[in-house]
Amino acid sequence: MHGRLKRNKIRRRNAITNWTVTLTGAVLGFVIFVATERIGLPRKWVTAIFGTIIPFGFVICAYRGRLLRWSLWASLAICLTVHVLVIWVFFQYVLFNFQRFSILLWLPVMLIEVFVLLVAVKRVEEKFTGQHETIRARL
Repeated sequence: MHGRLKRNKIRRRNAITNWTVTLTGAVLGFVIFVATERIGLPRKWVTAIFGTIIPFGFVICAYRGRLLRWSLWASLAICLTVHVLVIWVFFQYVLFNFQRFSILLWLPVMLIEVFVLLVAVKRVEEKFTGQHETIRARL
């Protein structure tokens, strides 16, 4: 009986944490959107910003049990650097004539990128630590 009550308490706490993270992310996204509108940033760059925040947010959420490891943050920094360079080249040169680019058109790229980032971050982290762990992603 005691084990079931404790499990329910842990589930409730996890649900509250998940909703808090979700609402905080939504408010932060809205604040970023309003700030970019106020400074007059072209919509394609707003898409690029959210196309970076959303996939990396999912990866951080999936690896939230490892957030205290330096190797995770180092591998995220490496992947973020590569991502920002590729996104900047794509949006600057490929979408040169576009001032607007809908995030809905970029959504399939973000979904694919989440899975690529999950693998890439894990592989880079394994290079740092030399350990090959089996990870259960919690979303």
